[in-house]
Amino acid sequence: MEKAITSPGGQLHHSVYYYVVAAAILINIAGIAIPFFTDDPALYAMLARNMARSNNFTDLIYHGRDWLDKPHFPFWVVAISFKIFGVNTVAYKLPGLLFYFLSVFYTYKLARKFYDEQTALLAVLILLTAQHAIMSNTDVRAEPYIMGLLVGSVYHFYRLKEKFSIVQLLLASLFAACAVMTKGIYLLIPIGSAIIGDYVFKKDYKGMLQWRWLFSVLLVCVFILPEIYTVYRQFDLHPEKTVFGRTGVSGIWWFLWGSQFGRFNNDGFIKNSHGDPFFFLHTLLWAFAPWAIVFFYALGKELRDIIKKIAQPEYLCLTASVVMLLIFSISKFQLPFYTNILFPFFAVITAGFIHPLIAGAELRFFKISQYVICGLLLAAFAAISFLFAPEKLWIAIVLLLVGILGAYFIYRQRSSSYQPVFLLSCVLMIIINAWFVLVFYPMLVSYKGDTVAAEYVNVNFPGRPVISLAPMADRFDFYMKQPVVYLRPEDVINKGIAKGQLVFANDEAMDKLKSSPLRIHVVKVFDNYFGENLKLAFINKATRGSTLSHFYLIRID
Repeated sequence: MEKAITSPGGQLHHSVYYYVVAAAILINIAGIAIPFFTDDPALYAMLARNMARSNNFTDLIYHGRDWLDKPHFPFWVVAISFKIFGVNTVAYKLPGLLFYFLSVFYTYKLARKFYDEQTALLAVLILLTAQHAIMSNTDVRAEPYIMGLLVGSVYHFYRLKEKFSIVQLLLASLFAACAVMTKGIYLLIPIGSAIIGDYVFKKDYKGMLQWRWLFSVLLVCVFILPEIYTVYRQFDLHPEKTVFGRTGVSGIWWFLWGSQFGRFNNDGFIKNSHGDPFFFLHTLLWAFAPWAIVFFYALGKELRDIIKKIAQPEYLCLTASVVMLLIFSISKFQLPFYTNILFPFFAVITAGFIHPLIAGAELRFFKISQYVICGLLLAAFAAISFLFAPEKLWIAIVLLLVGILGAYFIYRQRSSSYQPVFLLSCVLMIIINAWFVLVFYPMLVSYKGDTVAAEYVNVNFPGRPVISLAPMADRFDFYMKQPVVYLRPEDVINKGIAKGQLVFANDEAMDKLKSSPLRIHVVKVFDNYFGENLKLAFINKATRGSTLSHFYLIRID
């Protein structure tokens, strides 16, 4: 007899959930081969490529210059992937995806530790269908790595808290150290606040003084020594090097403080002049869609219950989430994807609230809020698909029909609790992101002129070297099959280059070349949308042309 997930409000077969989980996993993998359409992944891929080709795993080099902005761990992992699978988009994204699915695994393990199997399954589905998590698996940066390492470390530290074990001690400390070597020492804050918060709320203050915690601190210090060594070798041994216009820069100081605390305090190499204390609250409305409203309610309910001294199944997710959200919010350096690293904890909190819903006001709140959010998402999806690519509207219609079929299958099952609405929300996110993978991202790539230009040169001028006058066109450099030489327009104008040489130029360089005595022939012009924030004028096909700049492939005659 087929196993079923039951609740007092009815039942849904396990197979329904497993189908949705399988579809959610596929949609997170589906963008793995889509070329880069933002700046950071191309930059990180360039750094890892240099590492792999030079076999120099200590120095991070960008266009021949020393680079000091991120720790080494993701670059080591990607460089190894490049050595195994070759230098390509899939090899760059694959390690990030594996760490993301590691976060899914540990989200299940963490939820299952304190709740039943159904709650753990809900937490997994919430994480798999959170909007910015799916987007980050196509536009891979550091966050998927941190998600897996952070929740894995918290899980193993809690197991260590329950009972001393060498295996738990080693795994927890190793995961924590790798997280630090990915984004900085500040990532010990959510790990520490999760464990300390659990001790505090359970009034077990003496437990914090056990020797196992000193051992874990020492092990983390030992495990981050590779990063300490690399930054010391590249920078501390060479105070003459110039970094962000400064000399005498200590790589160790930067790693232990400036890499992230410098940003939070706005006194590091990179500064931001503004900050909004409510930035992440309204960012989560879309980034953690369609679960944000329910998460906020669940978080508030848990805080209220704690104030009323009602015991909770666990305190790890609450203390890890709230502390980091407060730190992110008071920082002046704010980017939308920062909170992605907390999504596993958000998912467990949200699932823990949803599963007990049987009847009453909270179930009605859940259903109404999810129907409203799904309606808004559906309206936004219809508008964007019509404005962005009206010629491919049929794809959106087909996907919606598939979604309607899935919704019919879900609602014909016997259940009167939260389950149909929950699964409908999951299906809607899968459908929306399927359109992103099939239509939105490929078309966005077509408006990244440096990516398109590299492919054009590879096909039409195989083996031909190219001189680039566009200094920050990392996508062009990464996708070119031949090495790219970088020059300034003044160098080409004053010193000259070989007749027939192919040159890649942006608008600014092209203006200088046109005003020079050089005879140039434009081989091809490539439309380009500069930047990562998409303006409405770009999304609207009718006004898109007004937002575009250009890249040029030219030949010096």
